Amino acid sequence: MHLVEKTIQGQTFHGKKFYNMSTVSIILISLVVEYFYDDLKKYRKDKVISNVFDFLKSKVKLDDYSQSRICLFFVGFVLVIGMLIASVLNSFMPIIYLIISCIVVLFCLRTNEFNRDIEELKIKLEFKNDNIDKNLLFKLCPNLRQTRAKNNINNLVINNLFFNSIRNTFSILFFFIILGAPGALAYKVLDFILYSEDFKIDQKNKQNLKKYMYFIDYIPIRLTAYCFSIVSNYDKVIDKIDNLELSNNLYSSNIEYINQTGECVYDDSQKESEQIIQIQNILSRTLIAWLGLILLMSFGGIFV
Repeated sequence: MHLVEKTIQGQTFHGKKFYNMSTVSIILISLVVEYFYDDLKKYRKDKVISNVFDFLKSKVKLDDYSQSRICLFFVGFVLVIGMLIASVLNSFMPIIYLIISCIVVLFCLRTNEFNRDIEELKIKLEFKNDNIDKNLLFKLCPNLRQTRAKNNINNLVINNLFFNSIRNTFSILFFFIILGAPGALAYKVLDFILYSEDFKIDQKNKQNLKKYMYFIDYIPIRLTAYCFSIVSNYDKVIDKIDNLELSNNLYSSNIEYINQTGECVYDDSQKESEQIIQIQNILSRTLIAWLGLILLMSFGGIFV
């Protein structure tokens, strides 16, 4: 009896250890492939999300629900169906599970694509190009599309790079670790609904959805902010976090949390291109800190 129990426990531990290491492997493979394969963005067809949404909406009668609620149903549908498929594949076809998970994470994770857009902005600012394409600015920081600010838009974009690194990297990693590839995909779907101009949703319903983003991004934003203290000036960052001045709007307070914390890790008195270099360095070191934490969690068997 004890021998059977030990065998079962051993198999369970071994399976969990395999799952932990596969999680780390998928993240590392995805980051490496994205870094070296520049043409990857050609194969990321985000519009497929809105096409699938429109198809499902045409098949199910949801006229009695608001657009924001229908969008939440869609995100939940992606998550639940994705987790069911992932569970079956992980149990019976683990290699297929790994391959599909890599493809999903590569679709969702935009670390290098985001960094290349930052590089483009940095070059234009370095050569004092005052006619920076607004498409580039809003691609980097789509949360600023509705801003009424006309002056110092460059500084506003630079500071919002912190929040948009959450969208493109850290929240994707967080939900992949917690919920697997379906979690990362569900987050990307909601992000697409909120920030893509290809998805047609009015501002009122978009504002309703943004309330949920406060809770969804809550942990990744705070984990990243505390990682700033590890990779830069610990006392300065912790003091900043303890004295943040946040608005009452839940969605805005999340953005303010990470952006205000980020303000203390670079010198905004330097020229704009130099500020961007400092921010890039901080974000790169923060990503390394995240990966180190993920590895420790993996070896400790903490992943679910």
